Amino acid sequence: MISKKLKRRLSGPFLGQMRLCQARFAWVVMLGVLAGQTSRAQPVQEIPQVVSTAGKLYNIRYQDMVWQMHQYRVLVATPRSAPVDKRLPAALYVLDGNAQFPLVINAIDEKWTAMSANAQSTANLPVIVGLGYPEAKAYPLAARTRDYTYTTPGKAFAAGGGAANFYDFVSSQVRPYIEKQYATDPEHQVLSGHSFGGLFALYVLLNHPNAFDQYVIGSPSLWWGNGAILNDVQAFEGKQGKGSSSVRDSSAMNSAAIDRGVFHYNDKDIPSVTILQGEYEENPRANPNITPERLARIQKRNNNKQMSARQLDVWLRKQGVDSQFMLVARGNHGDVIPAVIETAALRALENKAGQANKTQ
Repeated sequence: MISKKLKRRLSGPFLGQMRLCQARFAWVVMLGVLAGQTSRAQPVQEIPQVVSTAGKLYNIRYQDMVWQMHQYRVLVATPRSAPVDKRLPAALYVLDGNAQFPLVINAIDEKWTAMSANAQSTANLPVIVGLGYPEAKAYPLAARTRDYTYTTPGKAFAAGGGAANFYDFVSSQVRPYIEKQYATDPEHQVLSGHSFGGLFALYVLLNHPNAFDQYVIGSPSLWWGNGAILNDVQAFEGKQGKGSSSVRDSSAMNSAAIDRGVFHYNDKDIPSVTILQGEYEENPRANPNITPERLARIQKRNNNKQMSARQLDVWLRKQGVDSQFMLVARGNHGDVIPAVIETAALRALENKAGQANKTQ
């Protein structure tokens, strides 16, 4: 259900003079680890600002919505000018929209400036959709824990479990609203998320692989549910088959689904996946600043031997998915955010054949 429309230009914390490099510095130095991933640090909750020059490229508005008694804020940036070649723009959906929607706009503003100087560039500005909340915090922890995680047994995971409901909200409310207001290329749809957002992006990939054409998955919280989303994947690795399947909320998938084949897409619809992880996430012992206490917490959490992000990439490629793994040198959990933002921006700016805008 959509509440009274609150379309208006974003102001205050969303518009200002902060450059992307400043935002990157803030994330690298200050962010730490989201939601208790590899330390007990809390994320910086100040919402980044959109650079003033982005206002020349984008109209920026928001729409508040209510879904199953939960409140959401859908942030939307639409190009001010139509593509010269009349191709429909890509749509980039960004999880943790309060924090990462401004960062993506800044990244695209920076890259667009460079591309505009290249006469050979054929890139078009994408429509950017931030999936956020009507809160003054960059990362509303309770809400994102609820929405980005799947149901799994255990008292430690009782605060999560809403991934299926949140996907229903995005697919039945947000995307129809966007398509009604702004026509986008149905063959160039990108979903980007980091940490719990990365876990949700993976959840969508495993359950609804054709929902998006490209997935940018940064530092996914594979530890959630003691690695349940991947334990069964690892156990059934290498099994072959064709057909449709689904992924259980309480685990990754059952053996029957694996035997039928994990992904239900035609060859032309194979999704593209980019998985990113920090070097010190993959190998915490290499971190010169690791403390014995933090290392012990990481080892305790990983004692279930769940699949790693790199192993996930290998497994996806074995299933025929166009997947690639990117390691962020000398990076911790929060250091991966700028790389996720940059990758998502590049994926959305990629020149694809796409569909023409028949309304122009």
